[in-house]
Order: sequence, then C-alpha cells, then structure tokens
Amino acid sequence: MATARSKKNSAGIIFIIALASFSQLSAQPALPRIDVATITLSDTIYYRSSCTEDAKREVTPEKAAVNPFTLPGRALFRHLTATQTAAGWWIAFRLTNSADSLIKIYFFPGVYAAEIDIYAADSATGHLQLLPAGLPPIPDSIGYRGISIPPAANRTYYAHLRFVHTNVNAMDLRLIRDYYVSSFSRTIKMPLNNGYMYTYIITGILLLMIFYSLAVFMLNGTVEFMYYACFAFFTGLLFFLKSYYLKSMLPFNYLFESYLDFVIQSLGVFFYYIFLRRFLDTRNNFIFLHRLFIFGQITVLVSLPVFTWLNFLTVNYALQDSVESITKMLWISTTVIFLVYAIFRKNRMLNILAAGHFFLLVFSILSLVMISYPGLIRTKGPSIWRDSLFNYELGMTLELIFFLMALAFKNRDDIIDRTRERERLVLENERKEFEKQLAVVEAKQDERNRISTDMHDELGSGVTAIRLMSEIVKTKMKGSALPEIDKISSNANDLLSKMNTIIWTMSSSNDRLDNMIAYTRSFAFEFLENTTVACHFTTPETIPPVEVSGEKRRNIFLCVKESLNNMVKYAKANDVWINFTILPGSLEITIQDNGVGINLEKLREFGNGLNNMKKRIESMSGNFSIRNHQGTHTRIIVPL
Repeated sequence: MATARSKKNSAGIIFIIALASFSQLSAQPALPRIDVATITLSDTIYYRSSCTEDAKREVTPEKAAVNPFTLPGRALFRHLTATQTAAGWWIAFRLTNSADSLIKIYFFPGVYAAEIDIYAADSATGHLQLLPAGLPPIPDSIGYRGISIPPAANRTYYAHLRFVHTNVNAMDLRLIRDYYVSSFSRTIKMPLNNGYMYTYIITGILLLMIFYSLAVFMLNGTVEFMYYACFAFFTGLLFFLKSYYLKSMLPFNYLFESYLDFVIQSLGVFFYYIFLRRFLDTRNNFIFLHRLFIFGQITVLVSLPVFTWLNFLTVNYALQDSVESITKMLWISTTVIFLVYAIFRKNRMLNILAAGHFFLLVFSILSLVMISYPGLIRTKGPSIWRDSLFNYELGMTLELIFFLMALAFKNRDDIIDRTRERERLVLENERKEFEKQLAVVEAKQDERNRISTDMHDELGSGVTAIRLMSEIVKTKMKGSALPEIDKISSNANDLLSKMNTIIWTMSSSNDRLDNMIAYTRSFAFEFLENTTVACHFTTPETIPPVEVSGEKRRNIFLCVKESLNNMVKYAKANDVWINFTILPGSLEITIQDNGVGINLEKLREFGNGLNNMKKRIESMSGNFSIRNHQGTHTRIIVPL
C-alpha cells in the first residue's frame, strides 16, 4: 500500500516538472543546437540564437528564463539605435559538445558591450546560474566571456548584455575557440590599417600646425594663433584616439566612445570659433559673423554640461544622443550660414575659407550618415571610402588646405601693408640721413679745400723760400759750400714734393680717375728724369668718369712711388714699364723693369716698404703681388 502511494507521488512530481519545463519552453522558440566540436576557429550565431530587449532594464535572471524570446535574424544586429543601445539585452543560445573531451569557447557579443554576464540554465529546474567570467589572456579580454562545454553536454545559455553609450553599436554574436581568440582580436582591427595610416598623417600635420601657431604667437604676439593651436590640438587628439583605440575593448575606449569624443570635438570647435573671430577681426569687419560665431560658442557651452549630466547621472542615452545630434546640426547650420554669407559678401579671404568649410561640411554630413545609417552608402573601391572617420578626416584635410591658402593670402596682405609702411619710413629716414651725409660731405670737402689752399699758400711759399735761400747761399759760397746747406736744400725739395702730394690728395677737385693717372704719370717721368732709367707709361684710350676718393688716390700713388724708388735703388734696370688697365669693376696697375729682379728670400732689406704697400692695397680690398719675371714684376689691383 505504501509502495503504491509512493509510486503515485513520484509520478505527480515528474508530471509537475514536465509541465514546468513545457511552460518554459513554450515561452520561447525552439533553439537550434550549436555543436561546439564543429567550430574550427569561430562561428556566428545570429540565426541560431534568440533575443529579448529589456527596454527598462528590469528583467532579472529569474524572469529571463520565462521571458518571451524572438529569433531576430541579422537585420536587428547590424546597427543598434539610441533606444536599443540604452536598453539591456538577453541572448539565448543552445550549445552541445559531441566530442569526448571538454571544449572551451569564448562568447563575443560585439565590440562595445560594456557588461557581459553568461548564465547557464539548469536542465532539471530551469534556474539560471551565473558562470565565472573566464576572461582570455589578451589586452581586449573584457569583451569576451569563457564557456566550458563538457563532453556530451546539451545546455541552454543566456547572455545578459549592456552596451556602451555610443552611436556605433552593433551586435556581432560569435563563438570563438580558445586557441583562436588572440588572433581573432587582431583580425577585427586589420581592415582599419589604411585608416590608421591616414589618421596618423593628418595628426602629424595638425601637430606641425600647432608648432607653427606657437611659433607665430611667440614671434609676433598674435593671440589668435594660440586659439588655433588649441583647435589643432583637440582635433588631432580626437583623430588619434579614434584611430588608436578604434574597436579596442578597453575601459578607456568605452569612456572615450561614450563621452570624451564629443567633449574633445566640442572643445576643438569652441576654440575654432574664437580663432575665426580674431583671425577675421569680425568685430570690426563682419559684425554678422561675429554674432554667428558667438552663437556657435554658446551652443558648446550649453550642450557640454547637459551632455555630461546625461552621461554620468542618467541612463537615458536616447536623450544624450539627441543632445549630441542637435549640437552637431547647429554647427552644420552655422557653417551653411557662413557659406551663404561669404558668397554674397564677395570677400576673397572669406571665399577661400568658405571653400574649405564647404568640403568639411560635405564630408562631415557623409560621415554622420555612415554612422547613423550604416550600409546606406555603398561605394566601390577600397573599404576606407566607407569609413566614417576617414571621410571626416578627408574633409578636415581639405579645410586645412584652404585655411593655409587663406593664411597665405592674409599674410601677403599684411606683408604688403607692412612693407609699404616700412618702405615709407625707410625712404623718409634715408632722405634725412642723405641730407645729413650730404651736409657732412660738403663740410669735409670745404675743409679739405681750405686746408689744401692754406698749405699751398702758407706752407708752400715758406718751403719754397727755404729752398731758394739755400740755393742762394750755395751760390754765394761758391766752392766752399757746407754739406748742411746741401741737406737743407735737398730736404726742402723733398718736403715740397710731399706737400704737393698732400695738397693734391686733399683737393676734392682731383677726385677723378683720369686726374690720378695723369698725376702718377707726371710724377713717374719727373722722378726718373735725372736717372738712367727710361720710363714707358701706358694708359687706357678711354678713361671712364669714375670718382676716386682722396684716400684711395693717395694709397695708389704711394705704392707706385715706393715701387719706383725700390727699382731705382736695387734693380739696376735701364727700362721700366708702367701700365694702367681698366678691368670690369677694378683698376690694374703693373710695374715691370728689366733689372736683376728681386730676391724673394731676402725681403728684409726692403720688407717695411713691401709690407706697407700690401697693407695699403688690402685696406682698399685690393690685391698686391710681386714676383721675378725678366726683372721685377709688381701687380696691383684695386676695386673702383
């Protein structure tokens, strides 16, 4: 009797369990089995799983087992809207293992799944049991969850997902073998390598613009370039972080995608508005643009606090996304108004800047469309053309090119204005300086003429009188003349000759090349008149009207005089040839005798004379040389 009652109770329990299992299974569609033993590397499970959206994030593990699930297909997972991103998701899939050993796989729901919990359904009770995370040993480990499937197992698993607050979310449900997860982590980033390269190039260009702006600020004190440096810094930082962390499953990247990217972009736009105001001097030149750019700055100052509050203090991502979208639409509207204004204003620099903003606007809209409606724009060619970041960077590059053109145009106008003002000041200063120099030169010429006249009238007559009286004394003393009297007469003659040379040098009326050649020729013949040396003097047929200063005439004359003096003393020559030749921009003087030549190894005998000659010529930036060539050959070249 007891045995019969026990059998009846057992049968009732089995019926209740079966009924509960039937009610659970009837709440969701039958899940196809996924045999993990057949997965070689990785496998997608879009069509072999079911899902339910937890819009209010209220579904607990207890409710998830009986919550209705649907088979969504690939279309739902392609892109998540803002509302779907804010919701929680439950994914159900059934795994079996036909192998005779335990197999470990990793569940991958998508790049930007911030929270992943895996539950296993108990086959007897249907309760969900939370599994350990089992993260793989790779840098992007938080994007994966490990599942160990025993041999001959047949279990249903539930994945609870919450996604990062970003508008690029998409589910990518995959099962990955443990030995392939490291390679898979690298594979999902491989198509982005070309985009990386271009991003690094434009980031480097923006870095150069930062250095340039800082240099301009430090050299010229132009404050607007500090604002441009801030704009270039935030824009370059945005591009670099977007590219460097793209599809990386790291906590910082999740924060960047949900919050920092919009903040960094907003700060860059904010400083760019300030730069445009100062660069164009809108307060004085374009009052409408001045107000328009201030409005753009206000949109940034209002949207950033609201965006921050929604991101950290609420879970309403749909509203947060709306704030970001509205702000960007206001920026686009501001750009459109600026383009229209520039077209009607017909200012060349405005038109150049407007051309750059036009390309930035077009590619920015294209980038937004690619983000909001992936797959809508299909282009042939490399995949990089379908990359939203690349299109935005391309628009920024074109805008930067036109900005540099506008900067060059503005610099050219500034340089022209500064050059004109500087030339005016220079001409004014030169005129005043010329008048001063002219007055000084006239005063010097007058003083030189006065001194030469006084020397000729006063000293010249006195020295001439001494020479004449010494000659009279010699005549009166007849044959008994004293040697001192001869010295007085000789010194008087030398002094008179030197004084005449000084007077000739100081007189401004003799500051001509033809006068110098004529004076030198006259001296040479007079100096060699009482010697056995025949003088052959050659001058150019045509002597240009070149002015030669008194100092230069004196140095040239004294060098020729020293050469003739050395020739008479040491050369034992019978003939001397003196040639004056006019070269392009210079005067060449050669003195050649037919004497014994000069001993270049024993120059100390007349070393002071040669050294003085060399110094005189070099002081005029000329060239002096002396050598043996059928006698002594002296060559002097001085610039005219």
